[in-house]
Amino acid sequence: MHVHRNLRSAIRAAAHTADSTTALYDGVCDAAANTGTTYAYVYTQSDDPTAPTVHATAGDTDSAAIPTVPTAPSAGVTTVDTAGGRECHVPILDGDDRYATLSVHIADGTPAPTDDLRAVGQTIGLAAAKLTAEAARDSLADDLDVEQRQFRKLHSIAAQMIGCENERAIYQLAIDAAENILEFDICGIDIARDGVLEPVALSTSLNAADSQRLPDDEGIAGQTYQDTTTIIVDDLHARPDAAPAKDAYRSLLSVPIKDLGVFQAAAERENAFDDRDAEVVELLMAHVGETLSGLWSAHALRESERKYRTLIEQSHDAVTIHTRDGFAFVNEPATELFGRDESTLLDLAASDLVHPDDHDALTPITDDAVPGDDHDTFDARVQRPDGTIRQCEVSTTTITYEGDPAVLASIRDITERKRHEQALERKNDRLEQFASIVSHDLRSPLNVAKGSLELARNTGEHQHFDRAADALDRMDSLVEDVLALSRQGELVAETERTTLAEIAADAWASINAPDASVEYDAAAIDVDADPGRLQQLFENLFRNAVEHAGDDVTIRVGSTPEGFYVEDDGPGIERDAADTVFERGVSGTDTGTGFGLAIVREIADAHGWSITAVPAGDDAPADRGARFEITGVPVLA
Repeated sequence: MHVHRNLRSAIRAAAHTADSTTALYDGVCDAAANTGTTYAYVYTQSDDPTAPTVHATAGDTDSAAIPTVPTAPSAGVTTVDTAGGRECHVPILDGDDRYATLSVHIADGTPAPTDDLRAVGQTIGLAAAKLTAEAARDSLADDLDVEQRQFRKLHSIAAQMIGCENERAIYQLAIDAAENILEFDICGIDIARDGVLEPVALSTSLNAADSQRLPDDEGIAGQTYQDTTTIIVDDLHARPDAAPAKDAYRSLLSVPIKDLGVFQAAAERENAFDDRDAEVVELLMAHVGETLSGLWSAHALRESERKYRTLIEQSHDAVTIHTRDGFAFVNEPATELFGRDESTLLDLAASDLVHPDDHDALTPITDDAVPGDDHDTFDARVQRPDGTIRQCEVSTTTITYEGDPAVLASIRDITERKRHEQALERKNDRLEQFASIVSHDLRSPLNVAKGSLELARNTGEHQHFDRAADALDRMDSLVEDVLALSRQGELVAETERTTLAEIAADAWASINAPDASVEYDAAAIDVDADPGRLQQLFENLFRNAVEHAGDDVTIRVGSTPEGFYVEDDGPGIERDAADTVFERGVSGTDTGTGFGLAIVREIADAHGWSITAVPAGDDAPADRGARFEITGVPVLA
């Protein structure tokens, strides 16, 4: 009995000083070997039952020989007779969690009380649990620090791309980011040209011989380009359509660059890439795609302007000549741009065609012209008869026309270029917002997780692990909503005629609220929208109503002269809160992430609509609670 009391004391001391599970098991074996046992070792069962994994040994293990297949103990101590004594297999447990097994050899004539040995296993198990929790906490903190550094650096790269004057500089920035920030050693960019994916940039570990030109509809790269969908391949040798440049490549990450090309990263091991890698690369390639589109648009614009100056009469841009009496000449593209025929335009003044807020910009046209003055260039919004607005860039110069001073104006529709610029700015804003969220919004649940793991390490109480798990679940929800917020901020590229009530019904079908109901006052209303994103808008508004007004809430969807509304019969929105409900992180519940209504606003903005939270008031109907009005929505006849 004295031997085993010494063993317990020695193992407690080893557990107290260990700073890792490896050090713990080494210390335990040394303590056992130095307190009266012949030998000791710590092992775990492996997938191969004939070859257990031995983590530490001490004592005369060479002469005793560790068994090929140790007895797999239950929760209790198992004793096996051996030559010259007994081998006791002690489970290393912390509650129901099993970490390993300690085996000690006790010589004949020495008692081996199982209670003492079971207590030894529990002591080691508690220490193993604390060390494992501490390692998990440190790993989580390290991962978060890496993410923060990555997003800060990617934000800087995105800002640098905006200033690039040629494609090569954009490609090089992207490859540098992939190598130095994302730590991809093998990567490259292919751009689609004339039906072929052409390599345009490679990582420093590669040369031209490591790349290949492929048809843009073949292989994994072709599928990525054609479907504009990210593909992760865990084992290239298992993909019959894979054609890696080197047989050594085993896994692949393939990400589209809009509809312009493909970025690919490879590794010489299986399962090298995960969804996290894909999300970060998608964000980087979105910036590459938008910057390329803007650069190509700018190059095309400059080339067109050069040709325009020498071939004005054949120009595809709108060309007008304006005198003090109004328009004296308009070409056919001008009639198309302004949405009016030639005779109508010749009876109008420039101010009749331009948005009232831009009238001050017309000074170069409306002031008395002096031939030979410098050129002027300005932006103005053209108002068409159908109510649509076109963003235009106007270049003017003074000339003599039929003997009188006049202004020659070339007018270019830059609406799409403006959309590209706005999209790029929105992506930069979302990248900065994403970095801010990673730095701040995730910090609170991380601190909870850290604190809980520290308490678990100090007390061994399981409820602290549960609280840490809840905090990690909270972080996961935040990340999911941040990604949704980022994706919904994309400008809507394609729309279609959509029946409001049908989309709302599809959205309601995804809400788990059997006691709630929806009433439709806009069954016949059709709007021009992206159906999928409009459904997401309704889902978030419906979910918000259920969360704040209760499971038996009644929700109404109806039309207004300028769009539609969603309201419920719950407690409503306080007037002071009406202006802040759409801000990121604002939630009226303890479990909400505060991104639901922010996503709604992003969807509305992406369509060019506006959304307003209408506060409760004395003049509101008694059964009206929260009300959200979406305006600027053209209702189709």
